[in-house]
Amino acid sequence: MIKNTLLIAALALLGPTLSLAEQASQSHTAIAEAVTDYIAQNINLPGEYEATLLPLDSRLNLPQCSEALEAFSANAAIKSGRITVGVRCKTGKKWSIFTSALIKTYQMVVVLAQPAQRGDIISREHLALERRETSNLREDFVTQIEQAENKQATRQLNTGAMLNFKSLTEPKLIKRNDKVMIGTSAAGVSINMSGIAMADGAKGQRIKVKNQNSGRVINATVINPGLVSVD
Repeated sequence: MIKNTLLIAALALLGPTLSLAEQASQSHTAIAEAVTDYIAQNINLPGEYEATLLPLDSRLNLPQCSEALEAFSANAAIKSGRITVGVRCKTGKKWSIFTSALIKTYQMVVVLAQPAQRGDIISREHLALERRETSNLREDFVTQIEQAENKQATRQLNTGAMLNFKSLTEPKLIKRNDKVMIGTSAAGVSINMSGIAMADGAKGQRIKVKNQNSGRVINATVINPGLVSVD
């Protein structure tokens, strides 16, 4: 009976000792929260993001910090991809460690709802918005349907393809040797003349046009199919 009483007393004394030891170790969860908060405050990316923290070594045992942990990074702005964030304790038994995280970004982007061949004019029926991961995209991609509507495909595009600005161009409203109307104005009087386009031209593009009456070659701006303007 005496032995059992002593054992119980020993365990009672040991319990608080273990509790104090646990309290003296810095929580890995607190470190992760400091990193997560730092990323949220410093990330500079469009759309949504997903941060995955790589777990700390389970054997890592750091003294518990008596003040709030401080997270830091060599880069002022957080970008997508693998990043490094430091965490430090600046009081008591000071310490500093580095953690890693993987940042993925997601945006609503314009994709093709049906295929298009090179030279096709992209209509609204071709287009749809989808949430896609954009972390590793190097080219500028289209995020608004209006940016792609009525543009011309520069290459073959399959269903589901994410559109970027290199895959689209302004359509050719006028082709070489097309008959065009040359519009000009002088002293408030509008004058129209017949001409022949000497090059293909998209809206707003300047091309050479031959005046059919005088035979003179002039530079004109493409306005609409069959219509150019001279300033």
